[in-house]
Amino acid sequence: MASKYGKTPAQILLKYNVQRGLVVIPKSTNESRLRQNIELFDFTLVDEDMDLLAGLNENIRVCDFSFFKGINKHPEFPW
Repeated sequence: MASKYGKTPAQILLKYNVQRGLVVIPKSTNESRLRQNIELFDFTLVDEDMDLLAGLNENIRVCDFSFFKGINKHPEFPW
């Protein structure tokens, strides 16, 4: 998939979560990777690729606040 989009595997996973509307906080002190982490807004993953990634479920840590009743009505949602 990285080859298909001309991006790194890390960029694909970051974009997957950003495209889902999640806040992503990558950590790096490497200048090259810092640049890569921000270069997510010049492509969009197609639905088939989003579905493929969603099916992998390999213990990616995501803070899902949907357990808070009415969270989607919060004036600052989704932050």
